[in-house]
Amino acid sequence: MRARKSVEGNLMNRALINIDQASLDSIHAHSLELLRDTGIRFPSEKALSLFRKHGFKVDGSMVHFEEKNIRDALETVPAAFTIEARNPSRNIRIGETNYVMAPGYGPPFIIEPSGQKRNASVADVETFCKLVQTSKYIDFNSAIVVQPNDVPSQTAYLDLLLATLTLTDKPIMGSSASEVAARDSLSLAQMIWGQLDRPAMISLIDSLAPLQYATESVEALMVYAAAGQPLIVHSACTLGSTGPITIAGSLVISNATTLAGICLAQLIHPGTPLVYGLGGSPMDMRTGGYVNATPEDAQHVAIVTALGQYYNLPCRSHGTLTDSFCLDYQAGMESAMMLATAALSGVNLSLHACGTYGSMLAMSFEKFIADEDLFGAVKKLIAPVEFTREAFAMDLIKRLKTSGNYLVEDHTVDRCRTEFFIPDLSDRSNHENWLTLEPRDITARAGHLLARRLAAYEKPEIDPNLERDLIQYVENRKHDG
Repeated sequence: MRARKSVEGNLMNRALINIDQASLDSIHAHSLELLRDTGIRFPSEKALSLFRKHGFKVDGSMVHFEEKNIRDALETVPAAFTIEARNPSRNIRIGETNYVMAPGYGPPFIIEPSGQKRNASVADVETFCKLVQTSKYIDFNSAIVVQPNDVPSQTAYLDLLLATLTLTDKPIMGSSASEVAARDSLSLAQMIWGQLDRPAMISLIDSLAPLQYATESVEALMVYAAAGQPLIVHSACTLGSTGPITIAGSLVISNATTLAGICLAQLIHPGTPLVYGLGGSPMDMRTGGYVNATPEDAQHVAIVTALGQYYNLPCRSHGTLTDSFCLDYQAGMESAMMLATAALSGVNLSLHACGTYGSMLAMSFEKFIADEDLFGAVKKLIAPVEFTREAFAMDLIKRLKTSGNYLVEDHTVDRCRTEFFIPDLSDRSNHENWLTLEPRDITARAGHLLARRLAAYEKPEIDPNLERDLIQYVENRKHDG
């Protein structure tokens, strides 16, 4: 296995948690023990046949892994890769020091400004696509930004893909709902990019905790890996429910599962680009409910990022999560804690990075707008500080001496529009102006920005014949299905 990277210099990880090289070595060793002795369940004869062909021990649907299997798989995963967008200027680089974001993934509900909850629709999907397209900070759209309720669930992925492909020109995610959905995703991508000899879409493969994958996920993984298309391989458990109550135990069970999925992808197509991910949220022991955006969640993010760096793989985390259902202090506190932890730890990719409420069960257009301000602040926070001769401004300091009048100097004028982060939503006025602010309520202010954004949206250029063909393909597949 290629040399694992040291995390000793990661100040955020050292400040947040007692993670060090020995701890990561221990997580890795315990994961290998689980992979060897217990194995991972792959309920797919296609996958099991492949494992048998390569000499793996297979017991029923349980596959057992030796250390060499994992080492060989990790050797062939690229440390970074580029995903092409329909508009080449929107291409994104995943890995290295890059940090890219996509909005919520999978919520079936919309929370209105009144607090009322309703089912999501295709119209909501289209609205989120427009927000993604016009966002200064969101880099690509999620495969299921919301789950629409007004179309058949079996073919909803087609409506989601079509909306993203036609209403945005940023990179896209493929559907991993099934093998068929994966093949349809690739077919639509081929209509745009032709032969898929480079990364053109990324897809999420989630495990089915504990220590297993769903049949649909396994077979979708196999389709994308065979095409050499990037995958986010992610495993998670609920601490104290579907996994051990301790962070250490949850990390081992999830890491073992993710490593097994990575191994399968590399068996199919060595060099398939992958993003490593683990999740872990506690169960509320008073109610039995699932909660997220907790301190334990944030600790998990920091450790998982260190593990991604340990394996020299691009790493994925959650983003602006909250258990709140409105733009209150709780939503801001929890979202900021989760996103800042991810960014400062060195995460490369965040899903659920914008607009989510209530443990990822709902999306909000107003929170999407608010989260963008948070994105901008966090991206400024992690941007390198300039230490050039011009930035030190020594000549200017010496010339002005004690006058302190820097405002009209060219050094200030030239930089005044770019040096500081300027929020779109947050209010920075004095108390007297704040008293007269209209509207003062942040949800209402976000609603005003939302209306202006949607009014200014311009559909990205697309060849009319290509758009017609995409629409026709989706209609034909819906009819066939």
